Amino acid sequence: MTSPSRDINDLFDDIVLTEEKEARLGYEEGLKDGQEQGNEEGYKLGYAQGVSLGEELGKILGQVVAQQQLKHTDKVRRSLEQLRSLVEEFPRTNDPQADIVGAVQDIRSSHRRLRALLGSKKTPGAAASEPPSVEHKDYSF
Repeated sequence: MTSPSRDINDLFDDIVLTEEKEARLGYEEGLKDGQEQGNEEGYKLGYAQGVSLGEELGKILGQVVAQQQLKHTDKVRRSLEQLRSLVEEFPRTNDPQADIVGAVQDIRSSHRRLRALLGSKKTPGAAASEPPSVEHKDYSF
């Protein structure tokens, strides 16, 4: 008994379909691996940027709290209160709706204004607490 012979076109179809199937499986495997690696790299970058930003905001908050212990004009006190509120209200959870970049810009602007207000009456040791040109990273996308 002989096995029925297959049509040559069926054989070519099998070859083409096998090639497509293998290409699809390779794509899916590569996509999965790429997403895992991308997520890990993104996490590491986000974590490092978050730590740097946290240090910056912590330093600003520390300066504000220290300045609030001193006597100042009403304008300076209001500026200190505003800056402290901005830092304390900064998002501390992963909220996709939060405008982190805008919040950082507001804090930095308020901090610059406060430093300008305080600049006319420098206290001893104030210059040593902050370098003359503090470079801030740009967290915009």
